[in-house]
Amino acid sequence: MERSRRRRRMWAWALLLAACAGTPERTSTGRYEFDSASNSCRQRPELCARIAGEEAVVPPVRPIQAMVSATRTAAAAIRVLDSATQALIEERLKECADQARSSVLLEHRGGRAPTRSECNESHIDEASNRRMTLAMQLGCLMHRVALDCSETALEKIIPGGFSREQRYRYDKSRRTLAMVSEEEARGLLKSGCGNELKGTLVPDLVIHNGDPLSAHAIYDFKFPCTGTNMTPWHEYPAGHVYGGMTQKMIYREAFGAPASRVLPRWGVLP
Repeated sequence: MERSRRRRRMWAWALLLAACAGTPERTSTGRYEFDSASNSCRQRPELCARIAGEEAVVPPVRPIQAMVSATRTAAAAIRVLDSATQALIEERLKECADQARSSVLLEHRGGRAPTRSECNESHIDEASNRRMTLAMQLGCLMHRVALDCSETALEKIIPGGFSREQRYRYDKSRRTLAMVSEEEARGLLKSGCGNELKGTLVPDLVIHNGDPLSAHAIYDFKFPCTGTNMTPWHEYPAGHVYGGMTQKMIYREAFGAPASRVLPRWGVLP
């Protein structure tokens, strides 16, 4: 019985890694970090169209804006993010980041954190048949755990007042923001038009008033590999539509709301 449970658990992790596997690497920051493969695909979705299940490109299938809780009314959502509510949200998000790091390291490394050299070691992942660094693999797993934990916590604090991994299309010249449904994103990828998703924004969590286009705050999880690095915001390379800007800058411009990183041990940082 125990052997059977262990086998099922290992198979579940394998499927998750297969789903998270994206481009082998993202723009290097020169630091060792758990670079989520999901984030790599967010930057260059056209390269991820053939991912098993396309998990890393588009969040798992769920009714659009499930995080807005369609069964609840907008009246149940927060209308003003007061300081007490924000403090509670950020406390829970930090707890989720800590839990994600601890549980994934315990499950896959007996609780031992990787060394700097181990973080950059790469190999072909059997589940996805793609080359991934250890940092990418663990970062992807930690990301999923942190988001699942956050979803549960936020449903209790601000039901109907947040979105998880919602994709947005931002027109920088017109300063307009629109939601992109999962159905639309999947359709573009399957038809070979993934380039049309280039430049779309996918924050981990958007706190809002019941309308995902009316944001109060943005939060992105970051997972430093060695635990001593305060992983910075991703900076878009020259030639990109947001070239020269950081994630934080474009989030602030697009949503008109403050954006923060959430790191294990460090907590919520600007």
